Amino acid sequence: MNTSFKILFVAFLSLAIGMSACKEEKKVVKKIKTSKKIVKAKPVQKKVVAEVIKKPIDKYFLIAASFKKQSNAEKMKSNLVNNGYDSQIIISKNQFFRVSYRGFSAKKEAFKELKIARSTEGRKDVWLHIKH
Repeated sequence: MNTSFKILFVAFLSLAIGMSACKEEKKVVKKIKTSKKIVKAKPVQKKVVAEVIKKPIDKYFLIAASFKKQSNAEKMKSNLVNNGYDSQIIISKNQFFRVSYRGFSAKKEAFKELKIARSTEGRKDVWLHIKH
């Protein structure tokens, strides 16, 4: 019994020392001196996010001419662009280079403009290409 008493005493002593080491220390908080100046906040400018509106994909094109040689189509396209048209070259299945001077996403609007174009002097050969 004497040894078990010693073991129990050493265990109790170790526990007591361990517990006393775990005490929290009191922390000293330093007080920060504050100034009594009042600063007026500047108004925050909000950033306005512009909505991105995607233009519908053109499916209908008014064709001014069609060429077998790409170089001829490029020349005509550059002339149309220089005159303010939104010209594009569309390659057909039979390898012709079609030069458009205006594109549309809406069928109704495209046919309306085709009718107007054909009634205009010098544009009687204009035709409508529908891209699939």
